[in-house]
Amino acid sequence: MMKKTLFTFSFLLSFCINFAQINEAGVFLGGSNYIGDIGRTNYIYPNNYAVGAIYKWNMHPQYSIRATYTYSKVSGDDIKSNNSFRQFRGLRFENSVHELAAGIEYHFFKYNLSKIGHTHTPYIIIEAAIANYSKVEYESTINGSVAINKRTFNFALPFGIGYKTKLAPNVGIALETSFRYTFNDQIDGYPQILDGVEINYSNGNDWYVFTGITIVYAFGRPGCYSGNEFF
Repeated sequence: MMKKTLFTFSFLLSFCINFAQINEAGVFLGGSNYIGDIGRTNYIYPNNYAVGAIYKWNMHPQYSIRATYTYSKVSGDDIKSNNSFRQFRGLRFENSVHELAAGIEYHFFKYNLSKIGHTHTPYIIIEAAIANYSKVEYESTINGSVAINKRTFNFALPFGIGYKTKLAPNVGIALETSFRYTFNDQIDGYPQILDGVEINYSNGNDWYVFTGITIVYAFGRPGCYSGNEFF
């Protein structure tokens, strides 16, 4: 009897996990800003567009597994900074970032687009990402140093906050901001490293920020949860 009960429970749990979860797929539309050695020092100040795609697997009313692809331009201009030293220095740069990220989204309230009373919640995001962008390298020549742009991959750590709610049947909308710590100081091409020697002083590793909205369409059967959770 016990074996039969365990088998039935395992079968139902497997069914719920594999076939009865709500999936969400959609787009991200917004802007980006960079935080580093050149330009403004504002933490949230979108000055370039950012677009992307997003997929979520709502495996529980209070958390989702999510994956995103985002493309954005990032730039900085000392003239637009409120720092007098940077304004006098007058440096600027432009770059582009392709990012793949995956992680978890934790909901402060139970969330399910198909369940009345559970269609809105604030949330936090913690992810791991791989970013592709141009890395500036300087090489010595008889006429001085020459800057060469090379595409490179590196890791980033995204984390942020958001708020989401129901827009229409099976359609959700969210506003979110997430920060990316890049573990390196390569996006702005500053400081200059020539023959292994740092020419300019750096303030530390680069950051970039995505701020915008996501619009998703939910599909699949309503989530199947255990205990006192809704079905």
